[in-house]
Amino acid sequence: MRSESQGEDDPVPADWSTLVKSSSVRDIMADTGLAQIGDNLVNLCFSVAKSLVTGRMVGEKVSDKVLARAIRATPLYQHVGHRTDAGTAGDAYEAIVGYLWLTGRTTVGEIVEIIARHLHIDEKMNRRQQAGAAAEALRRLVETLSERL
Repeated sequence: MRSESQGEDDPVPADWSTLVKSSSVRDIMADTGLAQIGDNLVNLCFSVAKSLVTGRMVGEKVSDKVLARAIRATPLYQHVGHRTDAGTAGDAYEAIVGYLWLTGRTTVGEIVEIIARHLHIDEKMNRRQQAGAAAEALRRLVETLSERL
């Protein structure tokens, strides 16, 4: 149920941005608190987007390997370091999404919409194919939103 004070896109209250202590892209991507918030946010948004695409409700945890593959295919990866493991690269991805949401630069609805638009997946695909499709959709998400960093 939506209260009268909530907008159409459920903007983040301004005081939530006070939780963000990082300002440079490198600091944002290394912020473990942002990564923890982003982890849950990415999983929620991906699950809703995949549910919309497949037509059935799913709840998924996006693996670090998929997130690492997505961020490594973007110019943002230069801020992480080229010899990082999948966990570190995945955390950097999650931190970016957490930062953009907490600072009101994106919404859950927008994240879901972008992922769903680029998620070309079906039930006939094997796990490896689904992971590739997920990585591509998540790459498109972070590339679309990165101009707001």
